[in-house]
Amino acid sequence: SSLKQALASLRQSAWNVKELDLSGNPLSQISAADLAPFTKLELLNLSSNVLYETLDLESLSTLRTLDLNNNYVQELLVGPSIETLHAANNNISRVSCSRGQGKKNIYLANNKITMLRDLDEGCRSRVQYLDLKLNEIDTVNFAELAASSDTLEHLNLQYNFIYDVKGQVVFAKLKTLDLSSNKLAFMGPEFQSAAGVTWISLRNNKLVLIEKALRFSQNLEHFDLRGNGFHCGTLRDFFSKNQRVQTVAKQTVKRLTGQNEEECTVPTLGHYGSYCCEDLPAPFADRLIALKRKEHALLSGQGSETERLECERENQARQREIDALKEQYRTVIDQVTLRKQAKITLEQKKKALDEQVSNGRRAHAELDGTLKQAVGQIELQHATEEQSPLQLLRAIVKRYEEMYVE
Repeated sequence: SSLKQALASLRQSAWNVKELDLSGNPLSQISAADLAPFTKLELLNLSSNVLYETLDLESLSTLRTLDLNNNYVQELLVGPSIETLHAANNNISRVSCSRGQGKKNIYLANNKITMLRDLDEGCRSRVQYLDLKLNEIDTVNFAELAASSDTLEHLNLQYNFIYDVKGQVVFAKLKTLDLSSNKLAFMGPEFQSAAGVTWISLRNNKLVLIEKALRFSQNLEHFDLRGNGFHCGTLRDFFSKNQRVQTVAKQTVKRLTGQNEEECTVPTLGHYGSYCCEDLPAPFADRLIALKRKEHALLSGQGSETERLECERENQARQREIDALKEQYRTVIDQVTLRKQAKITLEQKKKALDEQVSNGRRAHAELDGTLKQAVGQIELQHATEEQSPLQLLRAIVKRYEEMYVE
């Protein structure tokens, strides 16, 4: 292949190469074996290719920096020397890191990560910067980052689907925590893990209550809780014990909006400090019931126009962030390479569709066999080979109903 030819042309001097840039090519596959002659390789740029499925570079023991932005990788394995991993805009759902002694900076924005443990223990150990923005995480357990308690400085979990935070770990060096645009309803005692931060945002969640025992560092500079639906009492209790935080919150709103208070999306809401709130008799239960009603209404297609528009705004905001991230890492590629990449992408889509069709046919055959077995067991009359699985299922259900009546 052209890749093997290109690498072969470098073979005589490969032992001395520390940086290799293969970005913006029509590469759909590459292996550690292809790169084995590069025994001193420290930086590898594979961004803006069309790499698919699993990429195993674990045996590249000297590799310190890997750029995989803008590919289609699903699973990634890297070696013990990795320090910086850029892999935004992929389909990654699993990352494995050989254990090493160095600190790690991991950038995995806009992937398919569903939990912190989708990064194995090696990847969660001695992490300094962890960016998991725009993934599919719904719960976070800080305890799963315990092996980075003395190294973690920046944690970005923005634009996930997080509704619950668990575990308490003292992150001694944590400076920034971004949990904005998630689904959190309670800022609980687990957030004491981030007590020393200078920058924290839980903007645009579903926050109702804050644990009043929470305390934050005197070094706090940015505290953003706009776009939530607080119970006024929880803000009073929290800020009465955290007057420094209340001052920083007001300064943050002023800096970001030019106003002393955030603008409330619901006209009936009042303010406490800089944030919108309302007095609720049973804060958590009231909001939970309201959210469940909204969820049911939207799923059944009976949501109000206001609820539909709110859902639409959230989806559009997320899509804008995805588009901005893709633009941020966009690489200028010539037309010939673009056409080759497009051809490979179409071939991969065809392959995936063929697999789906094959799986569908297999599932259909299994279902058909199960239904016909059931027909024989209950001695269903008038069943024919020509009936579809749905027709057979209806006939079986009807027969069972008749048997129950009898």
